[in-house]
Amino acid sequence: MATLFSALFLYLQDLSSLSTTHYLLILTIPILLLIYTQTRPSNPNLSLPPSPPRLPLLGHLHRIGNLPHRSLHNLSTCYGPVMYLHLGSVPTVVLSSASVIEELIHFHDIALSGRPRSAVADILLYGSSDVTFSTYGEYWRQARRICVLHLLSARRVQSFGFIRQQEVSLLIDKIRLSASNPGGYSTVVNLSQMLFKLTNDIICRATLGYKFSDDGSDKAYSLLTQFSVHLGTILVGENLPCLGWLDWLLGSKKRMRKTAEGLDNFLESAIDEHLTAKRDNLGDGENGVPMEVSDLVDVLLTIQDNDEEIGISLSRNNIKAIILDLFAAGTDTVSTALEWTMTELIKNPKQMKNVQDEVRSVIDTDGRLTEETIEKMTYLNAAIKETFRLHPPIPLLIPRESTKDIDLLGYRIPARTRFIINAWAIGRDPNTWERADEFMPERFLGSNVDYNGQHFGLIPFGTGRRTCPGISFAMTTVGFTLANLLYHFDWDLPDGMKGKPLDMSEINGIMVHRKLDLILEAKPRSI
Repeated sequence: MATLFSALFLYLQDLSSLSTTHYLLILTIPILLLIYTQTRPSNPNLSLPPSPPRLPLLGHLHRIGNLPHRSLHNLSTCYGPVMYLHLGSVPTVVLSSASVIEELIHFHDIALSGRPRSAVADILLYGSSDVTFSTYGEYWRQARRICVLHLLSARRVQSFGFIRQQEVSLLIDKIRLSASNPGGYSTVVNLSQMLFKLTNDIICRATLGYKFSDDGSDKAYSLLTQFSVHLGTILVGENLPCLGWLDWLLGSKKRMRKTAEGLDNFLESAIDEHLTAKRDNLGDGENGVPMEVSDLVDVLLTIQDNDEEIGISLSRNNIKAIILDLFAAGTDTVSTALEWTMTELIKNPKQMKNVQDEVRSVIDTDGRLTEETIEKMTYLNAAIKETFRLHPPIPLLIPRESTKDIDLLGYRIPARTRFIINAWAIGRDPNTWERADEFMPERFLGSNVDYNGQHFGLIPFGTGRRTCPGISFAMTTVGFTLANLLYHFDWDLPDGMKGKPLDMSEINGIMVHRKLDLILEAKPRSI
């Protein structure tokens, strides 16, 4: 998880409300525990990767700041692209080089397909029975197969095209209507909020068949927002078991369980509605799964009725976990990618002009914008790739755990070691990328480098067996939304911000968003 290393900071922020007795407990117990040294490796015969000096108990947690992907990148410049850390009591290897990832995937992908157990995912995702956080084994293989073949296949993604078109059209109309108010020809919009709501509405309709705003309630939005925040939190006890009582003292698990209970009630109602609804003319589809069903809950329920064909019994809780997985990935990943792409284009006017000229030329020539049209927009797609290189939505990919001892570049790394891949550092590695810190979409023109996990210098969706299965769904939405925004409007910073450097600060979480919402001026295009 991206906030693995900042958990202690989150707790320290809450200490102001504690009594003197609590302060004494918090200060005294760690001091007593520091007596016990943790400076010896677990096996002195192992040839471990380079490691900075560490403290007893904390290990290297004190070296990690509020933006772990940047802290780990700075450490890797001193200790190399394969670095061994102790994050509290958790032995961890941090990888920061495309060449290292290539060797890892080619020779150790199976051994590195495990996931460390997460108490947070256990609480929020029904014992980690989703696809992202489930342990490597038969259930994970079959659950991922369901997603790849039945939920996120190219045909299924294409079948949701009308949802993307309708929701993006609503967004464009909303911006245009604001700009056409009396006395104005442009409008200032909070694009960050608009993009999050857009992606949430799209994934909600594709998954459930309706969007939360249909019932006029913000409760579901609030629950999903809390869900995303909790999912990016690591409990203190996971890294420092001796201080696990802090999680109880500060009520962290209680808050998570409350959110999980609210989501469970909501999902139970949604599933019940699908079970009682009458579906006609469903057709046969592939492998017994009808293609004409209206949403992904229908697909999962149909698969549940044909569990002999998939080799596992899909429980109701499994279905709810997979639905939440789709929400987490389909909303935050897409909105973050859109937000950072628009940020980089505003920051780089020359590239903004290039991509707008291409989008408008292609659409005006074809007469209308379709998802097939976007494939012709080479510069737009290059700009998206360049954004993923500089701003991968999950900078520290979801951690893996080794299931056995492995040899990597001459190092012997024991089983049950956590592996963290710093996709942010890999995307900015000067050994892989020329002028690595600059936004240069041109580097991808005429290049076959893609983000599907096969080119190890660009892995925003992961790589190997644990690659995200939702790449097609995410990228179709990103491309279609950006093309519409850039075709219909000219974008600029609002008055008072023009001519000033654009704030690029980040805020940490499971996804790394902009710290400040992206506020832009939208001027409808004159045709």
